[in-house]
Amino acid sequence: MTGLRGRDSSPGSIRDRAAAVQSTQTGRSAHARRRAWIPGWLRAIFFLPAAPKPMAHLDPNHVATSARQMARPARKSPVDWLGLASTAGFAASGGSAGDGVSLSTSLARIGRRFLPKEPRRREVLAVLTLLIAASLISVTGPVSQAGATTATPDAGIAAGDVTPEPTDAAGTETPAPPDPITPEPTDTSTPKPTSKPAPPKKVTPKPLVVRTFVALGDSLTAWPNTPWPTRLDAQDAGLRLVKNAGVPGNTTAQMRARLARDVYAYHPNVLFVLGGTNDLGLGISGSATLANLRAIIVGAKSQKIAVILLLVPPDSYISMGPKISALNRAIIALANAQRILYVDIHAPLTNGNGVYFPKFTSDGLHFSDLGAQTVANTIRYRIRRIGL
Repeated sequence: MTGLRGRDSSPGSIRDRAAAVQSTQTGRSAHARRRAWIPGWLRAIFFLPAAPKPMAHLDPNHVATSARQMARPARKSPVDWLGLASTAGFAASGGSAGDGVSLSTSLARIGRRFLPKEPRRREVLAVLTLLIAASLISVTGPVSQAGATTATPDAGIAAGDVTPEPTDAAGTETPAPPDPITPEPTDTSTPKPTSKPAPPKKVTPKPLVVRTFVALGDSLTAWPNTPWPTRLDAQDAGLRLVKNAGVPGNTTAQMRARLARDVYAYHPNVLFVLGGTNDLGLGISGSATLANLRAIIVGAKSQKIAVILLLVPPDSYISMGPKISALNRAIIALANAQRILYVDIHAPLTNGNGVYFPKFTSDGLHFSDLGAQTVANTIRYRIRRIGL
């Protein structure tokens, strides 16, 4: 206890001793702090030793020992390393060691003068230095590559293989003669004749089909001197008259009786039937006239003969007009029922009252030459429309 009391343990003396120790340690660690300005990632890049760290102490009252450094070998800053490297190079080149030491000291002083003292600024300076260096490398890299010569195929040719250009006596180069120009061959062959357009194809006319016919009737078919059947044969090459079976004064019943002798015996292709005028003059009923005409049609069809009915022509007497019109309506109905062709020769020959035009009749009943021609023209126009 006495030994302990002999020591000054007052609070003031303890603070004095701690301040003295702290000042001593502060002077010792100043150099360590200067060496710790380089960050760890930069030390790892340049393979520099790690910065010294203060010892950890759990008791914050031990101020004297809180700033003590861990036992580590002495390390030099990058500026010191630069000075040593320059000293070694200077000594290797033949200089004295004293001169090298003075050089290293001067370089160290210059480096410390320009380096910032705060660690944060030093880190910023180091980062900027690296960025500038990287920029210079990226800029100078392509330039150096561009300056490099690329080997060309001509570079491998020996100097002896190159033939010098001819020169004249004065030493100037004589221009080489131009290459001879070979004229392009001209086409001297005989020009090919242009192909003529193909001649138009000749349309082969269809062979003319001639159909024979028989005209069955009364005096309107038999008269005048050149009746309508003869005129129809003359103007239509496709029709040939084989029998004019017109008998003056015949009724439809008499015409029916002559079918075998005057029609079937000639085997015609077409049969023209004109009857009914004498039936009206004799007072025969219309039903009897139609029955005879129907029998003629059926008989001709059985012989495979095409039948064409002609309507009754007009008369010069006005009283006959209604009778003729009624019979013609019945003939049209019969033709439609039997599905055969009929030709209206009544309309072209009469006026609005159902009476003959005088020019178409010779006596008020029979056809004149102009009347016969008009009938032939009407029949021909009608059958041509159906392709007969």
